[in-house]
Amino acid sequence: MSHSIIIGAVEGAFPAVLGKISKLHSKNSFSLAIVLGDFFPDPERTSEEDADNVSRLIAGKIDIPLPTYFTLGRHPLPASVIGKLEKSDDELCPNLYFLGKRSTTKTSEGIRIVNLGGALDSAITAGLSKEKYLPFHTEDDAKSLRGANFADILITTHWPSDVRRGSKVVLPDSIETPAGEQCAADLCAALRPRYHFSTSNDAFYEREPFFHLPTETEPETKPITRFISLASTNNSSKQKSLYAFSIDATASPVTTSQKRQRLASQHQSYSRFSSNTNHDGDHHRSHKRRRNDHYHPPPGPQDCFFCLSNPTIKTHLITSIANDTYLTIAK
Repeated sequence: MSHSIIIGAVEGAFPAVLGKISKLHSKNSFSLAIVLGDFFPDPERTSEEDADNVSRLIAGKIDIPLPTYFTLGRHPLPASVIGKLEKSDDELCPNLYFLGKRSTTKTSEGIRIVNLGGALDSAITAGLSKEKYLPFHTEDDAKSLRGANFADILITTHWPSDVRRGSKVVLPDSIETPAGEQCAADLCAALRPRYHFSTSNDAFYEREPFFHLPTETEPETKPITRFISLASTNNSSKQKSLYAFSIDATASPVTTSQKRQRLASQHQSYSRFSSNTNHDGDHHRSHKRRRNDHYHPPPGPQDCFFCLSNPTIKTHLITSIANDTYLTIAK
């Protein structure tokens, strides 16, 4: 079992944030930490103190007690950081590793992390991006990561398109839904990760878990994804910027014995928990056999109020979803 901690964009405040992680690690013994979004400040607004902190970090003068990974965010990396990464195989200093723009990483505990950093560069219509350290990716960068086939953790700088479709979780009134990328949604649909992490500067957002319908090659497997977006560590509204969780690399996805059609699009996956439906409410009918009734086959998913695949399932009654079970209050 891997105990991990995820941190929202640090934006240069890494001395304080790494100190906080160190204190939490001493009590919880995390296996790894991942910093989303921008680890370093915007180069155009870097102060002398920021530059000094970067130099101390590269020199190994800031203690990092556990393996920590950082990604590309919305700003370019400092020139001194790029120079060190080019010489050290993406290890900036002891225990601090750069995940790159597009990468697949497997930890010592078997956790598979897939990362797509930066924003979509619409000016490049085809091909992989060649600049490793600039905060932009292409459609082909995202497509190339589908070859990983599966991810325990998927990281994208930007939200996947339409991830709030069918969700009842609301954002604070003052926060607009961050712009989404369709290539991030398609990557999530292809990899079917257990966790999909992203960033949102001023808001924490945790969507209800959603599932992916079985495929032709895996007709009895229905993985569940949890999408979580963390606020930056210096957000003014005190939104959540840390998320700790445990994940077992050997755990099996949720399975079902019922074969179902393959998803036509990722939109269907996101909307599986929506209560909006055109069904006529047959799931309310009793299926108890009476003495003189003719035999009827067992109800299908559309008539079973225990099935997560029922499009009319009462999601407001569900309190928690795990890999093999879910917890609900009495119907």
